[in-house]
Amino acid sequence: MFKPIGFILSIACVFGISLQDAFNSAEPADGYDKFVSLDANTIYTGGLGLFEGSVKIDGNGAVIDLQLGGGIWVYGEEAYPCHVDIQECSVQNSEYFGISFAGTSTGSIINCNLINNDFGIKLFDSTHVVIKNCNLISNTTYGLGIYSEIPTAEITYCNAWDNGEADYMENCPG
Repeated sequence: MFKPIGFILSIACVFGISLQDAFNSAEPADGYDKFVSLDANTIYTGGLGLFEGSVKIDGNGAVIDLQLGGGIWVYGEEAYPCHVDIQECSVQNSEYFGISFAGTSTGSIINCNLINNDFGIKLFDSTHVVIKNCNLISNTTYGLGIYSEIPTAEITYCNAWDNGEADYMENCPG
């Protein structure tokens, strides 16, 4: 007998669910405006742009396959602050960056793998980001690129290897 629920779940595990859809269906929790809880058995596809509010992406070991598109970008302004915490996921296969913070945005990237992007992590403007226990692996240009002298990155217990031009770069040319 055909069981549609099991079939739909099997398709989601094989073909993935868009990260945007997971974000859209997320509710507030634990003090965040949006609390996105991902499933380790699902591949999430596509990028996500965040430009206001507080968001937590709890990866639970999930893979986010950016499919050679844009990554997860975070942008905040004084009038529209944006804080994003991302943990326990693998972000891979972006033509540009895995995760980017710009404007006055803040947040953290904890226990994540950034693999096979152009930049694993890219920081701009007046951002402040905590990066802890992350692996920056096989990114085309840099594992972490900091543009200008203003961004603040607190980096602890991270590994970076096999990144194209360098593992870490501060004041990258723009």
